[in-house]
Amino acid sequence: MTIAIECPACEERLAVPTSLRLESKYRCPHCYADLVVIHENPLELDWDDWDDDSDDDDDYDDIDDDD
Repeated sequence: MTIAIECPACEERLAVPTSLRLESKYRCPHCYADLVVIHENPLELDWDDWDDDSDDDDDYDDIDDDD
């Protein structure tokens, strides 16, 4: 069973499974935003950082620290 809700990132309508629970992760099939369930009743999604347990700074590898 699914429920229709709006993606907080792209505002597209999503058919989200009703089996999702608090802190369940979900990726928007339209904009690929990483989302998490922040409220169960009514079901509500918000942004999530799936890599927050990583200490890598891969996004900053091209910055020159020698300046």
